[in-house]
Amino acid sequence: MRVYIAGPYSPRKSRTKHEALQEVSKNVQRAIEAAIALIEKGHYPYVPHLTHFIHINPKCPKDYGPSWYYEYDKTFLEHWAEALLYLGSSEGADRELELAKKLGLKIFYSLDEVPKANKV
Repeated sequence: MRVYIAGPYSPRKSRTKHEALQEVSKNVQRAIEAAIALIEKGHYPYVPHLTHFIHINPKCPKDYGPSWYYEYDKTFLEHWAEALLYLGSSEGADRELELAKKLGLKIFYSLDEVPKANKV
C-alpha cells in the first residue's frame, strides 16, 4: 500500500531558534521512523517531511513558503497515495487528513492500525 505520512513539521511555540530547530528535527525523525516501520510491514511510504532537506540545502534557490510545500505534497496525496498515516495534529497535517477523507483514502491513526502487506 502507498501510505502518505501526515504529521507536525513546524515548531509550535519554541522559545529560541535552537529549540525550534530541535523540534523540527524531532518531527522529521518521527516521520522517518514511521516510514521505516511501514517499509518493515511491506508498504511504500511517502514522507513529506523529507522536503526539509531541500529547504535547508544551501543550493535551494529561495525560501519556499508553507503554501508551496503544501501544494507540492498535495500532489502525492491526490495522485499517488492509497492511505494516510496521521501522526498528530498540526495545521498542515489536519488539512492533509481532511483531503485524504474527501479522497476516500484509508486513514490510519497509529502504526498498530496498519496491517502487514500481503505477499504477492
